[in-house]
Amino acid sequence: MRALMHTAFFALISSLLVSMNMAQAGEDALYAAEAPDGAAFIRVMNADASGALAQATVGDKVIKEVSPLEASPYIYLPEGRYQVDVAGQQTSVTMKTDEFYTVVVLDSGQVKVIKDVTFDNPRKALLSFYNLTRNGGVTLKTSDGKVAVIDAVDSLDVANREINAVKIALGAFQSNKALAKTGEVNLQRGKVFSVFAIDVGGKPRLVVAESRVDTSV
Repeated sequence: MRALMHTAFFALISSLLVSMNMAQAGEDALYAAEAPDGAAFIRVMNADASGALAQATVGDKVIKEVSPLEASPYIYLPEGRYQVDVAGQQTSVTMKTDEFYTVVVLDSGQVKVIKDVTFDNPRKALLSFYNLTRNGGVTLKTSDGKVAVIDAVDSLDVANREINAVKIALGAFQSNKALAKTGEVNLQRGKVFSVFAIDVGGKPRLVVAESRVDTSV
């Protein structure tokens, strides 16, 4: 009997350790633990609904095909100044250690670099709202318009908010007029979620993406 109790006890401990390791692995993915010290992070958002981006080159690294209305994972490079080649355009970005950047390709062909916020709170989720429309003063609210989640954001700008884990449907509003809505989004602790408001065919659309880092590139 005592042997059986010891076996059950160790099985329980092993199970708990596996669960803890899996949870830690999820947090490590957010913090890009496999990236070397001194790394900076960058991704591409294809805000052009008309076609995929074949590739984007940042320094000596390549981000492969990015589908319309999708964001690539972040890749990492040492801090420094880099040239970005994407969609036939070139722009430069100076990246600093432990900072994150999003290169946005708009339907006009314009390329804009947006500095993202760094997040390190495993007890909250981070919600980042990018207003990539031509409309200024767009607010992110609950889909019914009753609760403001992120206050008005100017065109081609981003704002952020740490939030408790929750399942929530969101909407983009301008002067209390609904521009676009999402389905239910499961905001999880220790993770970053990006909500992009994008002009598609003259109408705004909301695209939700969970941010992650690809250390294989």
